[in-house]
Amino acid sequence: MKKVIFAIIISSLLSGCVYRSTAGAGKDFDQTKISSIQKGKTTESDLLSSLGEPVKKEVVSADETKWIYEKITSTAAVRVFSTKPKIDTKRKALEVLIKNGVVTNYAFTDNATSNYK
Repeated sequence: MKKVIFAIIISSLLSGCVYRSTAGAGKDFDQTKISSIQKGKTTESDLLSSLGEPVKKEVVSADETKWIYEKITSTAAVRVFSTKPKIDTKRKALEVLIKNGVVTNYAFTDNATSNYK
């Protein structure tokens, strides 16, 4: 009888245990500096001094490039005795279109998602 009670106690304790794993990609940036970006005025060197080097630069045309600042963080959590992990993802991104060294447009997104797989 003691073994059965012990097994029930251990099972109930383990059922509350959660294993977590976190992964990240990109480089964080100060989103408060985005308000200082002015279309037609802000230059590449202005961006470098306020936000730093972007994670990626894409060539759009001969005189246009897109700079991408991005930070992605994912956390997966699995309960013991469960087959469905919960995955939370947070993505913060700033895409800046630059023509001839000057910002022509930009877009900022900041969102989070939660999924049960």
